[in-house]
Amino acid sequence: MEMKAHRNGEGETSVTVGNALIGAGAFTVIAGPCAVESEAQIMEAAAFIAEGGAAILRGGAFKIRRSPYDFQGLGAEGLRYLRKAGDAYDLPVVSEVTEPDDVGIVAEHVDMVQVGASNMQNFVLLRAVGQTERPVLLKRGPSATIDEWLMAAEYILNEGNMNVVLGEQGIRTFDTRTTSTLDISSVPVVKQLSHLPVIIDPSHASGASAIVAPLALAGRAAGADGLMVEVHPTPDDALTDGPHQLDRDEYLALMHALGIVRLRADIDLVDREIVRLLARRVKRAVEIARIKVEEDIPLRSPDREVDLLADVREEAERLGLDPKVVHRLFEEVLDYSRYEQRRAVGVEEEGDPGL
Repeated sequence: MEMKAHRNGEGETSVTVGNALIGAGAFTVIAGPCAVESEAQIMEAAAFIAEGGAAILRGGAFKIRRSPYDFQGLGAEGLRYLRKAGDAYDLPVVSEVTEPDDVGIVAEHVDMVQVGASNMQNFVLLRAVGQTERPVLLKRGPSATIDEWLMAAEYILNEGNMNVVLGEQGIRTFDTRTTSTLDISSVPVVKQLSHLPVIIDPSHASGASAIVAPLALAGRAAGADGLMVEVHPTPDDALTDGPHQLDRDEYLALMHALGIVRLRADIDLVDREIVRLLARRVKRAVEIARIKVEEDIPLRSPDREVDLLADVREEAERLGLDPKVVHRLFEEVLDYSRYEQRRAVGVEEEGDPGL
């Protein structure tokens, strides 16, 4: 049986969350407190999260805790505060759903629904979120194999919701120095097996804010499509998971460290787009060459080339680029286009490659 979560010859899937994109070469940062504790707290957090450049705001409204006496979240009230903060700072929001009966109210308030690690194999819940129109972030369970993780995603995909993002937040090992062991190796393995985007959550894996940034950078280097990091205005006062949440300064330092990496990734995307546009231009030039041959029109149009170069110089100047440099670049583009035209119609000229 063909598995929907596996590649099956497909390219990479990207998932749109509000005005943010996960996948397609972007490195998307999701940030916010472990739990929404009050309207003031989530608004303060959203302000510096937006300042740092994260793309999506997170915040827990329904919390699964080891003890029934621990803070369980504000529920629907927390969702309203989260939505208000996201709207105030133009950030799409994500929050966890813990019960199938709560899928409707969570989906009503958020741009992305999260299924937490402890619910990775709650198949009733997986089917329920699969029937929503919201993208789903599926966290890997602490004892789950990669194949079990992908099979859990299959439950969501099989319900018709193809907008699934996988989240690695650590697996249980024998070591007790961290909350769990962030399985960095799962990122390239999943990339080989699946077309779905995969992000990392270094906060839950670390158990300590001091090692969140190194794990985040390691995940980016391994090829993750983004990360989820927990931040809080005053982590020492947090009602849940204070030790691994970053404060404002720590968060901004992490975003600065990621900045060069993210900008380089954006440059790589731009470079690939330039190559694609060049291929498109050459294709059109070859089509024109074939028409000219059929109608016995000379291949080269010197007057048009003069006009084109004048136009690109003017556009370069308008955009703050050196018009002379851009002129030289486009002379190379024109030269290469003419070569491909001659090659396509069987006309050779001295100086062509191979002559």
